[in-house]
Amino acid sequence: MTGAAAPRPVPSLGRRVLALMGPMVVASVMGQAIAQTDLWVISTLGEQAVAAAAVPQRLLLLDAITAMAMGPVVGLSVAGAVSAHARRRAVQGGLVGATVAGLLIAVAGLAVLPYLVDTLVAAPGIRGDARSALVWLLIAAPVRLAQFVGAMALFALGRSRPLLILYAVAVAANGALDWFFVHGAGLGFAGAYAATSVIAALECAVTVWLLRDHLSLPLRLRESARWLRQVARSMATEWGHMLSVIGFELLLVLALTLRASWGDRLAAFSAGAVLTATLHIPLTALVNATGMVCKGAAPSDREWRNLRAGVLAVGGAVCVLVASAAWTVLPGFYGLHGSAATWFSWLMAAQAAAFPFRLLAATVEGRHKAADRFGVVLRLRLVQEFGIALPVFLAGLLTDNAALAWSGIVLGCAVNYRLLSGSSADGRAGPPAGAEVAGGRARALPVKG
Repeated sequence: MTGAAAPRPVPSLGRRVLALMGPMVVASVMGQAIAQTDLWVISTLGEQAVAAAAVPQRLLLLDAITAMAMGPVVGLSVAGAVSAHARRRAVQGGLVGATVAGLLIAVAGLAVLPYLVDTLVAAPGIRGDARSALVWLLIAAPVRLAQFVGAMALFALGRSRPLLILYAVAVAANGALDWFFVHGAGLGFAGAYAATSVIAALECAVTVWLLRDHLSLPLRLRESARWLRQVARSMATEWGHMLSVIGFELLLVLALTLRASWGDRLAAFSAGAVLTATLHIPLTALVNATGMVCKGAAPSDREWRNLRAGVLAVGGAVCVLVASAAWTVLPGFYGLHGSAATWFSWLMAAQAAAFPFRLLAATVEGRHKAADRFGVVLRLRLVQEFGIALPVFLAGLLTDNAALAWSGIVLGCAVNYRLLSGSSADGRAGPPAGAEVAGGRARALPVKG
């Protein structure tokens, strides 16, 4: 007689968080690899080209915010659907909404942004490069948004492997196309963005093909619009949060373009922004993974202490590594010298010192979001970025003090973590936005990695 099988031990909090973070981090790393490749190829054109690269992506603020607001909401809706019809409606509604939003952004951007560049950017060379890049990025806006939303749906459906293979191929193809368009075809600065736009279109086509079994129903625009109305509030909340995250960088770029003599500082920020985005990859994944874990049984205080200890150890190691590289190899890698190299090194040193605080804050932020306390996270983010970091940066910029300018990043992150920790993050969250409710209880499908 065989006895009852012993219950399987529950993995530790750290293992559960890492299991959820893995696919998200890998996908984001591949996306940043494309951005790093673009910037490296652009750096072969000179320091002015590196400075110009900071302008287009920051001016496409609406594009980035919309993608980051729609993608997670669509993913939650797909994962929380209780029927095949509900999943198809979420996938189709998300793709339709993303495409329409991208078209609107493209039309408005092509009409307004070139004039905005002429008004805000003082250096003629940077102004011309930024205009040419914006045209390519705006043309590709619909396919970029649709691909991002489709990718989130694939993760929610447990189809991460084909998506990661697609991204790996895209990284290699983007590098080859970058060099061809910039130097081979003679497009110069705009060539890097032309290559990125071509890759985005190919990624979108393959992503839609991977979702073909969820696009088998006749497309009903009215039904898609009804689904979009249901999740509009959640998307608006995430839109506001992403605005607070990205708006800080936009204001920095706009401040640095006011004087042509600040081109060295703009080049430093342009190179540092790409590296900073790479550092932020595990932060976003950690917030999402921690929130997902907290949706289930609440972890014990001991588990939280162990998680914080592990996070702090990783953050400290990354801090030492990045700070060391900031003063040695990194400036030369991006072709920065003199004042530009100094401002870049201080920027990355500040980001390195802030990284442990950011990691610790991410775990607390995930608990707040799991308890539906999005307002707390948003308010404290505004304090961090606009109440502390931005005023300190402007003081350092006007006094030509790089160390002072970037020190506000560290101070803001430390204050944000302290205030987040001081706010109660306990409580259980409700069902995800757009989830179907059956029998009075929300049901969610597990998200496979």
